Amino acid sequence: MRVLKFFLLLLLLASCKNENKTVEENDVVEEHTYVDSLYTIDSSFKVGDVRRYGVEPGKGIGQHPTLLKDKLDVLLDISETGVEIFFPKGIYDRTFNIENRKNIKINSDSATFTGAINIKNSELIKIDGVIQSLSRFYTQNAKSISVDEIITETNVEDKMNNLRSTGVSIHGGSEDITIKKVLIKDSGSGPQQYKYIKAGFIVHGHNNEPREIKIDTVIVESSDRHGVYLTGEEIDIKYLNVKKFGVGSGENMAKMEGGIEGEQLKFSGLWIKNCHNSFIDKAIIDLSDSKGTYSVNFDIGEEFRPTVIETLILKGTNINTTLKQRTFSRTGVRVENIIEK
Repeated sequence: MRVLKFFLLLLLLASCKNENKTVEENDVVEEHTYVDSLYTIDSSFKVGDVRRYGVEPGKGIGQHPTLLKDKLDVLLDISETGVEIFFPKGIYDRTFNIENRKNIKINSDSATFTGAINIKNSELIKIDGVIQSLSRFYTQNAKSISVDEIITETNVEDKMNNLRSTGVSIHGGSEDITIKKVLIKDSGSGPQQYKYIKAGFIVHGHNNEPREIKIDTVIVESSDRHGVYLTGEEIDIKYLNVKKFGVGSGENMAKMEGGIEGEQLKFSGLWIKNCHNSFIDKAIIDLSDSKGTYSVNFDIGEEFRPTVIETLILKGTNINTTLKQRTFSRTGVRVENIIEK
């Protein structure tokens, strides 16, 4: 009898526990439903779809009619509650600023922003799918960022100005950045607006250099200035391909951070300076249609914590004989295999 009573008591306790758990789960569901109702403008779209909250490709974005704040900021507020935000394919005529944010999840079906995509002072940002900018992709003081694919390109027909795109910049304070693919179709130069544009793909900073940057593929189809510039710690690139560089102007171009005035104007396909404990599996630099001073510029570094390039392929050396390889006497770059075609 005692055993039976004890067993019944256990069943009662378990039932109460499950009931409490169910109540808690229901409370969470009700809370999420209430929160979503505050943001929702068109409930015909699924939770997380930006169109549900009044953001549609090809249309003006503006302010949320109820919350009276920018709709893109509203989307980020929603994502911070644990909802993955989905951007359908199309043109969004805005700059997309992810600033002072944490735990953001975005799914992009080739969404294209006419302005820059900026990630600053933020952490734990995840972007699945392909995301595009007709301006640039930029990070600063950003940690634990994961992106599937970034594309930058110029398309003045889909934006309100004639400014060209300026590639991808991973700036100071960026840490633990993982990207599967970077495709830079072009990177511009010219007037004052391009003063700080130094390369199609650039990892840079001074006294707060980026670290733990992991990228599967970087392709620079064309850059007016340098193709790629790398400085930092633990940069790991599996495949790098610069197809054209140095084809623009150095007018109004600022010097590199911590650099010497004038050296920034000596365009190169790949410039590596003060880049430590880093690795590039395969780098291809095409000189055929490129201009500038150097094919590669292996600048100052530290031999005991080098940047190792497993295979370096220089294409078009028989076509363009003016671009030379520069290796500084105290370089930190070590090339295991070099092939000239």
